[in-house]
Amino acid sequence: MERAMILSGGGARGAFQVGVWRYLSEIGWRPELVCGSSVGAINAAAMGCGMTVETMTRLWKSYSRRRMYRMTFHKFLLTMGQKDRFHPMMDTEPLRRILEDTLDIASLRGCDMEILITAVNMRTSRLRYFTHKEITVDHLMAASAMPLIFPWQTIDGDPYWDGGVIANTPLRPALDRGAATIVAVLLSPIGRRPLPLPRTHAELAELAFEQFLVGSYLVVREQPAASNTRILTVCPSEPLGFKSFLDFDGAKAEALIKEGYRNAKAQLGGML
Repeated sequence: MERAMILSGGGARGAFQVGVWRYLSEIGWRPELVCGSSVGAINAAAMGCGMTVETMTRLWKSYSRRRMYRMTFHKFLLTMGQKDRFHPMMDTEPLRRILEDTLDIASLRGCDMEILITAVNMRTSRLRYFTHKEITVDHLMAASAMPLIFPWQTIDGDPYWDGGVIANTPLRPALDRGAATIVAVLLSPIGRRPLPLPRTHAELAELAFEQFLVGSYLVVREQPAASNTRILTVCPSEPLGFKSFLDFDGAKAEALIKEGYRNAKAQLGGML
């Protein structure tokens, strides 16, 4: 395998990946494998369905928090501490309807790229990869089911939630297939340069969250890869803040798409 693209999880920050895909499309770089976790799984499926960059951009710019999920925080609080009763913070039926209305699953089945998405079996804590030959909207809902925040999903009789819990940047399939070049799209710049120590509780929480987003990438990246494998990364220029995780907003999505394009051009230019 020559080319693979890895899409990390990161909630509303996923608009950044659309900008990166725009740049790669412009230079004619098309991967044979796209593997994604969480929002990266949804973007990967959209790419596999043949959705154009223009359509992905339009959809991301049209999203708002109310179109993606409904707050059910009161029910979450009411069930806290109660045995055998649990309610997530948010209802994701609006997201399900968006996926059902916008994704052409039949086209995904015939995709000429291999599309893989990740989810974690809650009973076994094993990471599972689902292929474009089997992915449904249920699989995408499971892949993006952030613990406590979104409801988990049942697949083949087992409960699954967000693959980012185990591998937010799922490099392993590309490495196992011997990809010559891997483009990993991260949704945090943490690890590129040393940062000052946190000074407040909020800064401490944000640093921990940013490290979670890139942790699986950094661990795998430090392991020796095959001599013919190049791992190239694209990421935001600066940390985006904890709020950006669920801040679905058209104007902010547009800004992230533009930043994804700019950063891909700057960070990958001349290397592909």
